[in-house]
Amino acid sequence: MAREHRERGEYAEALRALAALKSPVDTFFDQVLVNAPEAALRTNRLLLLARLDGAMNEVADISRLAPA
Repeated sequence: MAREHRERGEYAEALRALAALKSPVDTFFDQVLVNAPEAALRTNRLLLLARLDGAMNEVADISRLAPA
């Protein structure tokens, strides 16, 4: 959904769509060991995070945001 908003130049809406992921992403980090000992599992989790990072950086350079 964020991508569709971004493609239409609706950047505020795209950011809101990404902001809606805060709770699930927080839960992921609270409940999932990303650097799992099993290589395949670790790789899949890191790839998932890379996709999330890519989606967020399509809309804004999140590295420039101040920490909450």
